[in-house]
Amino acid sequence: MKTFSNEQLTRIVLARTPPRVLAKDENYAFYNLNMYGNKVLTWQTPEEIFRSNWKGDVCIRSNKGIARGSTKYNIPQEKLMEIIDAEFESNGMPLNTLTFNQSMPDEHLSIQGEVMRNLDGLCLTYSKIKKPMNLALKEKTERAKGFNAHLILKQELWPASLNELERLLDRFGGDLTTSSSVVEFSAYDIAVGDSPGRNTVIWEVRDY
Repeated sequence: MKTFSNEQLTRIVLARTPPRVLAKDENYAFYNLNMYGNKVLTWQTPEEIFRSNWKGDVCIRSNKGIARGSTKYNIPQEKLMEIIDAEFESNGMPLNTLTFNQSMPDEHLSIQGEVMRNLDGLCLTYSKIKKPMNLALKEKTERAKGFNAHLILKQELWPASLNELERLLDRFGGDLTTSSSVVEFSAYDIAVGDSPGRNTVIWEVRDY
């Protein structure tokens, strides 16, 4: 089976009319190349984590499009290999299908969820529960549309972060007859990521 580099995958996505991210590996290609904007520490292997200066917990994600609920949050590094073996490899998800990022400061979460545009305007699905996204949305999911959705995002996202989100909605905006891609994000009440003046991380842009 042919594999593609991150650069090749992004070219494939952008060649579609309109551009669409149709698979998990395509999403991670954009994310790893910093094409979503602000980005947190990310690694492709446990060895990269152990060699880095990061001493905190980590998050484990699959890059193969499995259910979001498989993501594991806030894993201490000393437990990392044990969790990989017990929760992933033993369930048929080998190490080379996993990706890792730093655990986020959940206590500073302000809003997280998904947003898209359709013919009626913005559609926002979100939670303000200060827990990892899967758990937060399960505990309390809220929805807003149109002007109300825009107002919530404007209140919670710093200007530079809101601009990045809006650029992605434009870039993957579809046409006059289709909805935009879904953009998944987390926003905090402190600065996060590798770009100054941002309080938001874009995790996914997807049509899968």
